[in-house]
Amino acid sequence: MLRRFVRVLMQFFRRSALTPEALQVLEAYDRGVRSRLGPGHTHQVRMRDWELLQVLAAAASLPPAARILDTGSFNTYLGLHLHQKHPDVTVSDLLGLRAWKSFLRRLSLLPAKPTEIGYRTWVQAMRAHGLKVSNLDLRATGLPDGAFDGIISLSVIEHIPAVDQALAEMYRLLAPGGKLLITTDCSPEPRPYAHGVRYFTLAELKKLFAPYPVTSPRDQPDFAPENWCYGGHEAVVTAFVEITKPR
Repeated sequence: MLRRFVRVLMQFFRRSALTPEALQVLEAYDRGVRSRLGPGHTHQVRMRDWELLQVLAAAASLPPAARILDTGSFNTYLGLHLHQKHPDVTVSDLLGLRAWKSFLRRLSLLPAKPTEIGYRTWVQAMRAHGLKVSNLDLRATGLPDGAFDGIISLSVIEHIPAVDQALAEMYRLLAPGGKLLITTDCSPEPRPYAHGVRYFTLAELKKLFAPYPVTSPRDQPDFAPENWCYGGHEAVVTAFVEITKPR
């Protein structure tokens, strides 16, 4: 049984956080990843800004020997960046589904995504640099307790129907002293799971994370239009949550 914590702490995106200094960090991230991928890689390597900044800052405290799992990571390159400091990095996703959709896109049976690299190309790039590539369903991974010292779930949990089950599974996989780093979406109005995605209200996020030892700074969402994500078409802001498992 997980200990229940009274305070739930989260950080929420504000446009003002994307300072010139923050943008320099992101540009350095891009350069570092591209230097590993080589000049033949023409796809963008970063699709998140503020979320990535939070994860990079929190992951900086993980020791070099930390075993890291980057979940839902197809078509992303955070694992490649982390591997420069941490030799033991696993990138995971529902790889069978990703491979099938990539195949259908090649046949023009699904709409093309200009930002999405081919499945085989992405897997080969990860393995070529020494990363482990794993097919994992976060609801039931089959891996042993404490398998990782750091787990990253960047914009993933809103796409999982049984989100409570997935969160409990990731916490089980976390070793004592390890960190679980999560970003997700928050909206003033609930958006139940449908068509592969949901938006959480603040109350839903508090309930979701209440059983866990959340260690990220306290904050409240600001739904001013300048903070809206996804093109600013609706009131959705991004939340960052850090969970640190007691030793």
